[in-house]
Amino acid sequence: MDVDAAKRAAGEAAAELVEDGMTLGLGTGSTARWFIAAVGRKVREGVRLRGVATSRASEELAHERGIPLVELDAAGVDLAVDGADAVDRRLRLIKGLGAALVREKIVAAAARRFVVVIDEGKLRDPLGGLLPVELVPFGHLATLGLLDELGGGFQLRLDAAGRPLQSDNGNLIADGELPLIDDPEGLGARIDAIPGVVGHGLFCGMTDLVLVARRDGAVERLTAPGSLA
Repeated sequence: MDVDAAKRAAGEAAAELVEDGMTLGLGTGSTARWFIAAVGRKVREGVRLRGVATSRASEELAHERGIPLVELDAAGVDLAVDGADAVDRRLRLIKGLGAALVREKIVAAAARRFVVVIDEGKLRDPLGGLLPVELVPFGHLATLGLLDELGGGFQLRLDAAGRPLQSDNGNLIADGELPLIDDPEGLGARIDAIPGVVGHGLFCGMTDLVLVARRDGAVERLTAPGSLA
C-alpha cells in the first residue's frame, strides 16, 4: 500500500465513527481530506451532518462535497478529525505544516472527541520535527528573536513567490527545526509565554484516539491513557 492509500484508509476509518446528527470538526491536510470525502458520501446518502472547517482549504473541499457548514459556537463539535505531522506514543502532536494550526487547535479544544488520522511514517518517539508557530505581524522580528532562544533556528515561512506566508488569520508562520522535544508540555508553555505568539503546533493532552494506517492496509488504534476512545 502506498502512502496516499494509507492516508485514505485512515481517513475512511475515522468516518466510521460518524453518527447521524453530529457536528464535525473538519481538519486540514492530505489525510484529513479523505475524511472529508467520506463525510461527503454520508451526506449524499442522507445522513444529517454539519461541519466546522478549520481552514479555507477544508471549507472549499466541504462545499465541493456538499457538507453543510456552520460557525463554531459555544456548543462545540461532537467529533473533530484532523491529521498531524508527528505523533508520539503519548498522543502528543506536532501540527501546522498546512498553516492552519491555530484554527485546528480551537476546533480540537471544542470537540467532545478529537481523533487524529495519520500514516505510520508520522509516528515519532520521542517527538520531534519542524515546529510551526503563528505570530502577530507587528513586532515579529522581536518575537522571532525570543523564539530563537529556544533553539531550532526559527524562520518565517515563505510562499511560492518568496513573500512571508500569511495564515488564514492574516498572521505569519515561523518554523523551527527541533529534532528532539523531550518535554513538549514545557516547551509549549514557554512558547505560549512569548508576546506576539498567537499559537503553536504542539498539541498536548488533547487527543482521544489516533488512527494509524499501516503499509499492509491495517489501521492501528492508539488511545490516550484512561480514554474510552
